[in-house]
Amino acid sequence: MAKKMRIVTVCGCGLGSSLMAKTTIEKIMKEFGVVATIEASDAGTAKGYPSDLIITTTMLKPRVGEIPGTPVIAVKSFMNVDELREVMRSPVEEFKRKNDL
Repeated sequence: MAKKMRIVTVCGCGLGSSLMAKTTIEKIMKEFGVVATIEASDAGTAKGYPSDLIITTTMLKPRVGEIPGTPVIAVKSFMNVDELREVMRSPVEEFKRKNDL
């Protein structure tokens, strides 16, 4: 069985836009051919989730900060599917390469 990519979406409270982004990201991951588990979180608890990728907004990225060994990427809007797909492409390809997917 292929390794699942663990993704955390981060918004202000972990309830609104990060949950909406989860649905969009699930579709994008299918396009990329990678199975993923996606958690929605707020900036304060995002670091507590073991993850392969954290996606947040440009406004919240400073609050999330840097996490050693985990890419933290930011988008202007979780609603922009093209922007999400574009910023996710490189970290997802890297995950696939590292895990022989």
